[in-house]
Amino acid sequence: MYSVLLVDDSVALREALARSLKRRGCRVTTAGSGLEALEVLRAQPVDVVITDCHMPERGGLWLWRQALVVRPELRGRFVLVASEPLPKPQSMSLFLETERVLLKPLSLDSLWKEVQAVTGGGDRSGSARRSASPESSAPNVV
Repeated sequence: MYSVLLVDDSVALREALARSLKRRGCRVTTAGSGLEALEVLRAQPVDVVITDCHMPERGGLWLWRQALVVRPELRGRFVLVASEPLPKPQSMSLFLETERVLLKPLSLDSLWKEVQAVTGGGDRSGSARRSASPESSAPNVV
């Protein structure tokens, strides 16, 4: 069972993704902002962080930078969910060296594959750059 921190300011998307991950056996903690997620990370360890890139005040890249200070073992365990436009390439370059990106709309299956890959439970051959392809034709798109 994987422990997942799911961060998104959209309540509907956060709840839908949390339900899907729970059905697959994950223990899911949710947060509605980067600041709230950082507090969760200070209080408890997690296996994977799935975070929205674009959130008010503190987005997913900010959370990633802060999380690695609090929990350096999370390097390589982030999945950034982003919509167009993506942040500027120079702000993403360090993130993309070790982490993964999925573009919205995303399929629940593609998200699950990334969780498995990050935790060592699946194929890691899909790099962050290849994971950033739209999944609009896939089933279970959110």
